[in-house]
Amino acid sequence: MNIISGKNITDVFYQGLDLAINKWDFYTKDNIFELTPALIRVESPKERCLVIPYRNNNIIQTIAETLWVLGGRNDLEYLSKYLPRASSFSDDGETWRGAYGKRLKGWFGGVNQINDVMKVLRTDEYSARGVMILFDPSEDINLKYKDVPCNNWIQLSIRDNKLNMYVTVRANDLIWGFSGINFFEWTVLQEMVANWLGLEVGEYYHFAGFLQLYKRHYERANKMLEHRLENDVYSFSYIPHVNIDIREINFDLQMNQFFNIEKKFTYPYTANSLDILREIEGLESRFLIHCAKLMLSFILLKNKQFDEFMDVFSCIEEDHYKICAMYNYLRYLDEDCELYNILVEGIKKYNLPLYKKVTN
Repeated sequence: MNIISGKNITDVFYQGLDLAINKWDFYTKDNIFELTPALIRVESPKERCLVIPYRNNNIIQTIAETLWVLGGRNDLEYLSKYLPRASSFSDDGETWRGAYGKRLKGWFGGVNQINDVMKVLRTDEYSARGVMILFDPSEDINLKYKDVPCNNWIQLSIRDNKLNMYVTVRANDLIWGFSGINFFEWTVLQEMVANWLGLEVGEYYHFAGFLQLYKRHYERANKMLEHRLENDVYSFSYIPHVNIDIREINFDLQMNQFFNIEKKFTYPYTANSLDILREIEGLESRFLIHCAKLMLSFILLKNKQFDEFMDVFSCIEEDHYKICAMYNYLRYLDEDCELYNILVEGIKKYNLPLYKKVTN
């Protein structure tokens, strides 16, 4: 058993990377380093933003996919705008058949597992039955599909007035899976449900049958360990945390309003950004407002509409998500670009090192 325990995502990611490269259990015929099994424990799940030299992660993709999951969606029309490789994992070119949100909110066509777990925990705070299933044995035990859920089982439990989360995964890509989306999306759900129940966020546990490092990430993984940070973005206590404040009572309405606005984030982008900003400000949730602005800024950056980008980005509250976005945006800009230098100045005050991009 490989046990990884740490304060936040940065801490456990570095530990997992070090183990996968230097103390792996198996090296497969497909050139994958495997830790099997692996248990990851995180003390502070709200510290979910990963800002690491050479990691090349895109926080906007992570935010967009997390909201797609919370909204119960499985379509690629929305997701592909932020995650271009999404279609590579689709069986029909239009959806992800194993999409977690669809299974959480509409299991067998109608069971909302999140709502049912809420009812259980409200009835008995010590219950061990707050379980949600993502793996369907009637369909998923086969080799014919590209997309079969890697994350299979989620449990929420209350102890000492804190909401803990336990996630079980059959196999997990350390780069694209665990640190790319899974830890982020599930801890957002954990925090949101904790708020609905009036609880503190407890600990997060992640069990993987196989925690994997793929060949495509070897060079980058070694670069990350070579340039390991002593401090991360959470070392600065004065940076505010944006609370997951989407209310339970009208959750679906708020998500639908968000998605209706997001439809206007297009390539090429032709809408008036100031008009869109006014629509975004009309959302009820501060968290959704924050996410929508960040996602719009990404679309504008990708479209090279730099003046409009600055109009939007300058009105976004500075927090861990925005700092992570700034760090990522540098990869899309030439170093002699004025906007590049503006973002560099924003990053420097957090003592985060700049680096040359590794493309793979």
